[in-house]
Amino acid sequence: MARIIQICSPLPPIAALLAAAALVLPLLSGCANSRSEENASATAATARTPAHNSPLGHYLSARLARNEQDTARAADFYKVALAADPDNQVLLQKTMVTMLAEGRVRPAIELAKRRIVHQDDAAMARLILATDAIRTGDPSTARRHLLRASRADYMSLLGPMLLAWVEAGDDQYNTAIKTIDQLSGRAVFTPFRAYHTALISDFAGHDEAAAAAFAETLQSNAQRVTRVTQHYGGFLSRSGRQDQALALFDAFLAQNPGNPLIGHARDQLRLGMAIPPPINSVAEGLAEAFLSAGFAITGARGRETARIYSHLALLLRPDLDAARMLLAEVLEGQERFADAIAVYGQIAENSSFHWNARIRTAANMNSLDRIDDTIALLRSMAKERPDDTSALITVARILRSQDRFDDAITAFAEIFARIGTLEPQHWSLLYERGIAFERSKRWAAAEADFLKALEFRPDEPRVLNYLGYSWIDQGLNLNRARGMIEKAVSKRPNDGYVVDSLGWAYYRLGQYDEAVKHLERAVELRPQDPIINDHLGDAYWRAGRRLEARFQWNHAIALGAEEELVPGIRAKQSKGLGQPEALDSDKRKKSGNGG
Repeated sequence: MARIIQICSPLPPIAALLAAAALVLPLLSGCANSRSEENASATAATARTPAHNSPLGHYLSARLARNEQDTARAADFYKVALAADPDNQVLLQKTMVTMLAEGRVRPAIELAKRRIVHQDDAAMARLILATDAIRTGDPSTARRHLLRASRADYMSLLGPMLLAWVEAGDDQYNTAIKTIDQLSGRAVFTPFRAYHTALISDFAGHDEAAAAAFAETLQSNAQRVTRVTQHYGGFLSRSGRQDQALALFDAFLAQNPGNPLIGHARDQLRLGMAIPPPINSVAEGLAEAFLSAGFAITGARGRETARIYSHLALLLRPDLDAARMLLAEVLEGQERFADAIAVYGQIAENSSFHWNARIRTAANMNSLDRIDDTIALLRSMAKERPDDTSALITVARILRSQDRFDDAITAFAEIFARIGTLEPQHWSLLYERGIAFERSKRWAAAEADFLKALEFRPDEPRVLNYLGYSWIDQGLNLNRARGMIEKAVSKRPNDGYVVDSLGWAYYRLGQYDEAVKHLERAVELRPQDPIINDHLGDAYWRAGRRLEARFQWNHAIALGAEEELVPGIRAKQSKGLGQPEALDSDKRKKSGNGG
């Protein structure tokens, strides 16, 4: 790459450079996507330092930085490249989008104005300008931008929602409903149409239509049902139906205990306090539309756009902490943990999101290996709310993930002390504590927790698998254990760990051909797991397939088998396996299986 850039000096016009760049970008993208340590380091170095400070160098560096999800640096590089060729529409679009994704809204607005001069229907530019027009109190200009924007891709969902809110703000309720009904043609848009119909109807004072639309939303496959429930309950309370609102909240909390938003709303009602309307202006309606669309596309391919929607929502409604939570969540997904922590830190103490923001801050600190800081923060939170278990649960899970099993058991003891009487929804805590007990070689306590978890959740595949595998590996309750694992496989047939457990059950029972069949399937599902490959090697040996067994054992070592297991595997490579172990052996379950 350095040689290509050197040949290009002295620089021709940037357009020619960009054309040349198009020839090398596939190769460069391949480097950027490589998972080898050497290529990743080279990519990062290139993204940090543009070659020769040339426009092409900045453009290529921006592309590489964007591939690495470092849009902050990409925005800087694009800005320099655009300055060298300010009318280049490819650069203008990319610079505008990356600026907005990074929350640099003012520069993005200025770039959007330049963009529509050359492409009248540029959707993202029109979207930015419409948002700014609403912010400045100019709905007619906003409507013009939205009507001129291309309806391709994301605008097929977002466009009708935004335009409907502009019309609702103009007292054009019937027109707004007709506009939002444009989403009726696609089933996937049904929750968005129903939800925003409910909000627009509530905003416009059409209570009967709002009630019907809220009910439809809850019946549909709506994402973020917490927010829908919160606003529906608020609507019911403002309509004089406090009992129905409380029943709605109570039913939600029965399924989602400890949810801070619904818990806060229920407490407000019980204290006789009013729940204010969710939308009080057209700007707030547009912000909610951006939030809805952002929630829908938070997967890997939509993260940059979700961040854009979050920033546009916050431009219209700076107090919309739900948008901050979404933005931070997307940053977490991109492993930008420090940036996510900074966003969570912007949520005020009096916000109903503040507690969850601190929990997520702790989780991100843990991802940055700030373990002691994480535990200290969560411990302080646990002291603030003696009846709340969420902070302590996070402590226990972090300690378990760090193999600090005795400390995790202590944290679980505190959790159960706060809970008091265990109920069916606590099965997962019993399961997690059981794992900590088992890894601490306290099998009797682990077994008791697993069995209690199964009382609450008889068909839960994770518990069935873990307990069944542990019994099989210790030569205990063999027939019952195999039945449990078979049930777990029926529930999760494509889970390599569960299929491995079934294969190992047959191995321990001496049915080696059957073991090979299931363990080969487990390796197909989890080809990089050293323990499953080691198991398959054992089964091959017992089935008389000695060459394949040695290959599989060697492969297990190459895949990074745990250090304490490697000598035993090498011994098997050298000497093979002796006589089958007695089924009452006290052999312990290896790390990583059955979980």
